[in-house]
Amino acid sequence: TLNWETLIFSLILVLSFFTRFYDLESRVMSHDENSHVYYSWRLSKGEGYAHTPLTHGPLLFHLTAASFFFFGDNDFTARIPFALFSIATIGFIWVYRRYLGRIGTLIAAGLMVISPYMLFYGRYVRNEALVGLFGVVTIWAILRFLETGIDKYTYWLVTATALHFTAKETSFIYTAQALIFLGLVFIYQIIKVQDWKNDRYKKTFIIMLIMAFLFLIISGGVSWVLGNQEPVLTEGAEQPNRSISYLTLIPMILCVVSLLLSLYFAIRGLTWEVLKRNRPLSLIILLITLILPQLVAFPVRLMGWDPMEYQTWEGILRVAGFLLPLVLVSFGIGLIWNPKLWLINAAIFYIPFTLFFTTFLTNGQGFFTGLVGSLGYWLEQQGVERGSQPWYYYAFLQIPVYEFLPAIGCLIAAFIGFFRSGNKNRLKDSEDLSNISNSTIPKQNLAPLLLGFWTITSLLAYSYAGEKMPWLTYHIALPMILLTGWAIGQIVIKVNWSEFRSKNGFLLLILMVVVIISLSSTMRSVFGSNPPFQGRELTQLNATNTFLASLLVIIASSWGTIKLLNKWEIDQVGRIGLLTFLSFLGLLTARTAFRAAYINYDNATEYLVYAHSGSGPKKALAQIEDLSEKTTDGLDIVVAYDDETTYPYWWYLRNYPNAKFYGANPTRELREAPVILVGDNNFSKIEPVVGQAYHEFDYIRIWWPDQDYYNMTWERIKSALLNPDMREAIFQIWFNRDYTKYAELKGKDMSLPAWEPSDRMRLYVRKDIASQVWNYGISPVSSEELLIDPYEGKDVIFPALLSFGKQGNKPGEFNMPRDIAIAPDGTIYISDTGNHRIQHLDTSGNMLNVWGAFADIAVGDAPPGTFYEPWGIEVGEDGSVFVADTWNHRIQKFTSDGKFISQWGYFGQGESGDAFWGPRDI
Repeated sequence: TLNWETLIFSLILVLSFFTRFYDLESRVMSHDENSHVYYSWRLSKGEGYAHTPLTHGPLLFHLTAASFFFFGDNDFTARIPFALFSIATIGFIWVYRRYLGRIGTLIAAGLMVISPYMLFYGRYVRNEALVGLFGVVTIWAILRFLETGIDKYTYWLVTATALHFTAKETSFIYTAQALIFLGLVFIYQIIKVQDWKNDRYKKTFIIMLIMAFLFLIISGGVSWVLGNQEPVLTEGAEQPNRSISYLTLIPMILCVVSLLLSLYFAIRGLTWEVLKRNRPLSLIILLITLILPQLVAFPVRLMGWDPMEYQTWEGILRVAGFLLPLVLVSFGIGLIWNPKLWLINAAIFYIPFTLFFTTFLTNGQGFFTGLVGSLGYWLEQQGVERGSQPWYYYAFLQIPVYEFLPAIGCLIAAFIGFFRSGNKNRLKDSEDLSNISNSTIPKQNLAPLLLGFWTITSLLAYSYAGEKMPWLTYHIALPMILLTGWAIGQIVIKVNWSEFRSKNGFLLLILMVVVIISLSSTMRSVFGSNPPFQGRELTQLNATNTFLASLLVIIASSWGTIKLLNKWEIDQVGRIGLLTFLSFLGLLTARTAFRAAYINYDNATEYLVYAHSGSGPKKALAQIEDLSEKTTDGLDIVVAYDDETTYPYWWYLRNYPNAKFYGANPTRELREAPVILVGDNNFSKIEPVVGQAYHEFDYIRIWWPDQDYYNMTWERIKSALLNPDMREAIFQIWFNRDYTKYAELKGKDMSLPAWEPSDRMRLYVRKDIASQVWNYGISPVSSEELLIDPYEGKDVIFPALLSFGKQGNKPGEFNMPRDIAIAPDGTIYISDTGNHRIQHLDTSGNMLNVWGAFADIAVGDAPPGTFYEPWGIEVGEDGSVFVADTWNHRIQKFTSDGKFISQWGYFGQGESGDAFWGPRDI
């Protein structure tokens, strides 16, 4: 039906289409996007695809390859599937009207359009846009089944869950959230039931639940304590143990046993025939039995084995020893519960799972990399803690900077929910509490409860996880936006709009807007870097005048507002004032999203990116394409690129038939290439090769946001809040992404050309080629003159006085030795980097001593005397040996014969002087 509601929602969809597709191709493919589009392109060319957990699920690659197949391969077509999924996510919110209300649904859809995270990652070749649709379908299907109990909603739920598992490992978190919520609803329902066969069973059921909760708390607490303990400094070099401590494992097992016992007493007290009709329990059984085989990595890891070792016979037997029982248990429970419904849903789950992970039956191993490797790999990565973000990363950085409106909306929803639960006239349950096959929570209350639960658990789960990345904020923002839509909708429907029109409501609205703007200006003046009444200089007087003008406007507009308020009820005024304030925040949110998606999209000034490509790669590519077109009439120019510029050029040079990869070891043969690309780690290696025969152009290849928020302490927070200049600087970063004031206070250059942290790249264009193209050469010069090698004929060959060692791992053999140090007695110390050890040789190169073995502090203890690729080494005047243990982020000190003395340093970034990040020299 065409009415105002469908018309507004249609306009929202049109706007979502425009915002997702506008200027879609301009942004450079970022680091992770490169892997996604490159392997998708190969798949579209018929070169196949093999799933690896490193790049998450296979669905992304199949969708992107399909887009390339139908529309061709470029940056725009690569992003088409994700823009469409983002639009579909917004469109699907239409079916939430039953739970969010008609107004709340429109507001939620509008917020999805202007959300910085929904917009930015709805135009990004990552899995988040796919998961967004699966997320809203999952939540809706749970609500619908709890309300109706109709089987078709299990099909919706399982389809969304299956596709989520083929997309990204966040599926485990989403499923855990669903199971916990359903478990809580189930417990609530059966505790409400009065007709237990025996009250003793009910009491025992409750006791077992309490014990399970206590054991869970104990297990989590012990795990947290053990995880925050300093490594025990003991001699030796054993591999870190992957197994979980029995202090954590025992209460975890007791928790599971208590839960099973509670279920047993529920069955005894209510019978299995009654329980299996319970809707929350039905969904719990369905989800658990479908995903139970996916959890095989947990018991394998509990035994101290590597779940990723499923490619060896020993590893296969270990995995199979747990996988087969889990499959049999799942199958048996499913058939006992509801054979027909379970088999249908099992087919819905495992048919797409198998097809996508095996690339439509062309990669049989993919089934096991998906079934075992997905969870196994990412469990390991949580220990690595990529990015090493602080625990407050989401709650106090990403959400306040970008999703501040949904954050405030969730607080309002909590306020509404609190007063609704305390209202004696709240809605009564329309269903019989004694019939536990039905939900005992009315749909009006169940939706905000589920969305609130999803929001809180998302924030906790992603904050606790070892790997914290900006795009994971998407999964926190999604339920926040839905809950905010519901909350604002509740406010809107409580406003008496007929009274609003009859009592000069629009004039009141205008006055409130003026009050908010003038109050903001006044606050900015008082708390900014130049407060009023500080002196008689021109800038000080101007600040005073600004303050006084804003104050007068506040007084005048407030007076007018008060005069109008005489005709209004106070609660109506509060609602209109709150809606006015939220509308103001909505404009700020839209502005934030617009700037991130369409202005700063290639810049690291935005915090919602990480390892983000700068605009340099596309500028360099434009030069390369121009040179190639003008010199070869096509893309046949020879372009050489190293291991650094592989990202992003293995994608951007895919159609250059003469593109050559030379890795990290350039040779003189590279001088035959008219164009050379090199990353900053290889600058020193390439300079002797190119000599003076090339023009060079420098660019930023990849950069990271400013990381001064690391190592935040109460002292730093207090200092920032009390310093008006720092307050103003932080406000400018939040409001405009302007770091000028902050850079002045910090005494560093934060302009984009000098931005740090960043990685640089260089484009070399041979001068004889550049001279053929007027806008690249300075003036026509002969090829012979351009190709003069300044080093030609000047090389001097010195015979080696001493040579020792060869490649290997035995004493006296080396693997990538990085540094050498000469002791006062003339003996030689060498950092044998690839073998993770130090070798001590006499003046003739004969072995004296060797010490060290591999240990990675990121995944376990790294005792003194163990190393992870030691680079730098130096010998003190007293003969003591200092080693830069690079990837254990520390410096170790030894005696001359390799006995450990001391160590210092820890992994970190920021202002702390004793924190290291990959120390490489001493």
